[in-house]
Amino acid sequence: MKRIGLIGMAGFAVIAIAGVIVLRTMAAKEAATSVEVSPKAAKSLQQKIDAIKDSEDNPKHKRGASRVELFETELESYLLYSLKEDIPAQIDSADVQLGQDTVGLDTQITFTSNATGNPVVDALVGGTHNLFVKGKLVAQERRGKFDLQDVRVDGIPVPNILIQSLIKRYVKPKYPDVDLNEPFDMPWGIESLKLEQGKATVIY
Repeated sequence: MKRIGLIGMAGFAVIAIAGVIVLRTMAAKEAATSVEVSPKAAKSLQQKIDAIKDSEDNPKHKRGASRVELFETELESYLLYSLKEDIPAQIDSADVQLGQDTVGLDTQITFTSNATGNPVVDALVGGTHNLFVKGKLVAQERRGKFDLQDVRVDGIPVPNILIQSLIKRYVKPKYPDVDLNEPFDMPWGIESLKLEQGKATVIY
């Protein structure tokens, strides 16, 4: 029973992290060179996000005329240093894996004794766990689609039906429009997104 609860809640945590990455890092203004994981890299990505938000409301900016490349180290830095307050767990390590139309996250997470605020759930998921999530992400004509392909907790696959039930129970009450099976509007006027080995190209 404990293992089932652990798989379920940890799997949900992975999805939440992946969702944050997808929604909060698909924006930038100028390309960056390859850098090490650091607070500086996280700050750089935040500046890019702020810049693309500003361009959306700039009447002089022509949609689709700008593009930028995002690198795995930037996304890892953003997750480790900028999103700490948004994730109910301590991120010990993060390995973002970009491929042809795919994004993956291999991470180690430590749940504190009161990570969720629910004593029963905290008892099930407490401790350190290895989490992995991978999915296909495509975006064009201002619409995106994310298809979840693989979720594993401590090497154990998490069934999709369990993931869907967790989203319904814990995510939809706060974000009723969330649906992994449906396309979504790209944020901040992003026209398209191309994922390939080691980098993502954003056109806005």
